[in-house]
This record gives sequence, C-alpha cells and structure tokens, in this order.
Amino acid sequence: MIYFSSGDAPFYFPEQMSSVSWLPQIWESLIGFGENLLPRLWIDYPFRFIVKLLATLGLGWGVIEKIVWMLALVIGIVGIYQLAKFVIGRRAAYISVLLYLTNTYALFLFGGGQLGVALAYGLAPLVILKFIRSEQNAIQNGLWLALLVVFDLRLAYLVLGAIVLYQGISKTFHIRTVGISMLVAAILHSFWILPILLTGAGSSGVAEDFTNPGMLQFLSFADFSHSISLLHPNWPENLFGKVYFLQPEFLLLPIIAFLSFAFINNQNKERLKMLFFGLLALLGAFLAKGTQPPFGTIFTWCFQHIPGFVMFRDPTKFYLFIAIGYAILIPFAVGEIGKRLKKLKWVVYVVFILFWCFTIRPLFFGQLSGNFRPQAVPTEYEMLKNMLVADTTPSRTLWIPSKEKFAYASDIHPALVSSTFFDNASLSGIMTIATSSSFLKAVSDAGVRYIIVPKDIEGRFFMHEYKYSDVLRQQVIKTLQDTALKQDVNYSDVAVFENPSFTMMKSSVPDIVMKQQWFANFGFVVSVVSLVIFCIILVCR
Repeated sequence: MIYFSSGDAPFYFPEQMSSVSWLPQIWESLIGFGENLLPRLWIDYPFRFIVKLLATLGLGWGVIEKIVWMLALVIGIVGIYQLAKFVIGRRAAYISVLLYLTNTYALFLFGGGQLGVALAYGLAPLVILKFIRSEQNAIQNGLWLALLVVFDLRLAYLVLGAIVLYQGISKTFHIRTVGISMLVAAILHSFWILPILLTGAGSSGVAEDFTNPGMLQFLSFADFSHSISLLHPNWPENLFGKVYFLQPEFLLLPIIAFLSFAFINNQNKERLKMLFFGLLALLGAFLAKGTQPPFGTIFTWCFQHIPGFVMFRDPTKFYLFIAIGYAILIPFAVGEIGKRLKKLKWVVYVVFILFWCFTIRPLFFGQLSGNFRPQAVPTEYEMLKNMLVADTTPSRTLWIPSKEKFAYASDIHPALVSSTFFDNASLSGIMTIATSSSFLKAVSDAGVRYIIVPKDIEGRFFMHEYKYSDVLRQQVIKTLQDTALKQDVNYSDVAVFENPSFTMMKSSVPDIVMKQQWFANFGFVVSVVSLVIFCIILVCR
C-alpha cells in the first residue's frame, strides 16, 4: 500500500486506529512524557473522530487518507468555482479552479502533508461566498464557519477578516449577524472552548517565544516580490528555511491581475467586488512577507497587539488572500482580453494555460517532493511495530533526533524525541551527551528501553547545508554503538538499541488535565445538542 504520509500528514497503524477514543481526549499519552492537546483540540478531535468512524466501518488508513485528500480536492474545486461563477461568470471560473488549486502555495499544502490547512484552503472561498450572498442568514453562516474552524482555526480567522473587509468596502455592515454567526460557531466548538475559558489554561507558551522580533524575522521567508507574485519562497524543493531566487515569469501574474481594473464597467456592484478582491490580494501580499521590508514593523506590531494574530508566526498563511484574489482577478482579465480579440478569444485562454503550466513546470518534471512521491511502509518499521506490540512491559522509545512518520507509538510505548529529552540540543550536542557517564542513567530514569535512529526516508533529520548527510547519521549510530546499549542486529535500515538497565516507565496526568477533561466532556454534549438544534431551525424555516 502506498501512502501520502509525508511532512505533517498523519499515519495510523491498525492498532493505533482501534485505540482512538470516540470522545475528545485532553491528554495524549503516546507522546514522550505526555502532552496536553487542548491548544489544538479544535482540529485534533474532529479528525480523530472521522478516523475512528471510518476505521470502524472497516477501512484501513491507506483508504482513509485518500478519501480525506480527495475530499479536500473536491471542496476546493466546488468552493472556488462557486465563488468565481458568482463574481466573474462560469467560463472564467474554470480558469479560477486551475489557478487556485495548482499555485505554488496550494501545491505545497499537499506536498507538505498539511491536510487540515488544505481542507480549510479549499473551503475558504465557499464560506466567503455564503457570507456575501446570505448576509442575513446568521445560523447557516455560523455552521459554515464552524466547519472551517474544524479544518483550521487560523484560516477561519483570515476568512472572518476578509468578510469584514468586504462589508467595509460595500458599506453593508452586518455586525449583529456576523456576531451571531461567530457565536453559533463558538457554541459548536464548546468541547475545546469551554475547558480553555473555565480553567484559564490551554496556552502552550509558544506565543512568547515567537513574539521575539528576531524569531519573527527568521520565520518571514517570503519577501514582497515573492508574495505579490504568488510564488512560495521555498519553491520548488520545499526545504524549511531555504529561500529561492525569484523566478521572473511569476511577475506577470500581478501585472495580469491588476490589469483587470482597466476592464471594469461603471456598474457599482462589479466595481465593489473587484475592488474587494484586489485589496484582498494586496493585503495578503503585504502580510505574507511578515517582517520583511517594506514596513515590516507593521507585522510585528500586529503580532504583538492584535488578538489572535499570534497564530501567524508563519506569515505564509496569508497566501490564502493572494490566491483567492488572483483566482478572481486573473481569469477576469484574461476573459476581457479574449472578448476584445474576438476570434482569438480561445487562443488567449490556451496561451495563458500554457504559460501557467510553464510556471509550475517542476510539477510535471517530477521535481516536487513530499506527497508527490508517495511511500510504502518500510519493512523494518512493520517489524518494529510488531516488536513493540508484543512487548507488554511499559517503556518509552527515544528517537534520535526525531521519530519518523511510520514510527509506532502507544500508551504502553510512548515515543520520546531528542528535542524534548535533550532540551533542543543539536546533533553534535546529543552525541556529546551520549558519551557522558550520566547518559544511561538519564535514559533509564526516563523509562526508556529502546533508543532508535530513524531511517530518515525523506532526508529531513540529518541535514548539512540543506542536504541529507548519511555521514552525520552514521556518526550518531557510531556514538550509540560505543555506549553500553545493545544494538539489535535484526535491523539494518533503522538502528535499534536496547537499554538493558531501563526502569519501568512511570507516567502521571497533571491534576489540571482532569478538570479540563470534565469541561471538555460537558462541552462535547453542548456541541452535539446545539448542532441538532441549529439544523432543526434551518430545516423548519
């Protein structure tokens, strides 16, 4: 079976799917020393519920993941097509679908395994359309907004901003109905909102780390020339932190997009709609560059002072605005040029499609990585899973430097990564620690029985100057071989070491988690009952 499990995409063995709970769970015991999931329960629980439901119906993960990815594609096609058809007409809407689903940002969502973001990206245009066309239908809009939050809270935040922008431009403020829609969405998400509000917990502390201007600057990969051109800064290799030179052909995209304003009629509604998408694209291009010039301090100020803006420590999420804006402006401009050339109308469409295919040519030449190169589960990861399932003595597995997608973890054998255990030490630092006399005692006290160096299928863990270094991996393995750990000779691709002096794993759940879990269960009841009531109201209207 081939899997789309690269990057952030999840992977489940059958044993893991069977252990998933039907109810929201605050405490995740499969990770290291345990982890509080409350800060991301908004997406974690709905996704796990879907996995549990489909697995109960007898589907394996290989089928489930393809169903969900196909769902993201279908939602994206329907969403942008409906929005574009409403604004610029049916014929141009087909070009909108092409632009929206195959631009460099959208392709990286799939390649990088960002499943939740991809679902939200596909749904965002449809939610914007619902708010534009049904401004007074607060409950219906609230249900759509709640679904968008399920997929990705950050993109839901951006969509709300886009809706406010549209109402400001059109001077049709519906603060009351938008407020009701937000309230409906909040009530439906009571299963995670209530425990956060009533326990005063849920913050992971990440905000303080990333509010540092230096860190924000580091994460602002795109400059204005990349963002205004709808070119992801990591295109085409998608290596974190590696920014590529601007490809000049992409500069034609903003030229074509804003050329559309030369063809706008004097009809008030048409001008307002096009102005909205033009401003949306410009706003996205300005914010997607983060702290990069010009006026990069504005992003820093927004990050530190605007509620919720802390979620955008990765400014590329604002590519959503650029993609939506250009998916309307560019097809409109191409269509208007075709109208004026009359008999050459179809030539204009064909030339633009060929030009677009040229800009994303790495897709056709097999140069994209991640999910564009599906993977099968390596045999040794199946062996490792079977070994851990058979071992009923509770112990942790320590992965150096990090666990791979196909790494098995369970309540009995939680997966601990070196960044947690060694306090974010570098590989050289980890090797130095491993040679110290206190190393074995530290791993034994942590209940670690197995220490594993992953195969590194995607070549992401052992990097030197943005390239995979097997020499570095072998150095780590050699360091562990020189300790008292016993290497399992049954594994050659994955280096598995056993700690003969480990102590049985000890684990505990913080008291605050028990309180949060009670409120999460109560909120779950509120969410389900509210969903039934809102649906009845809509049906009875």
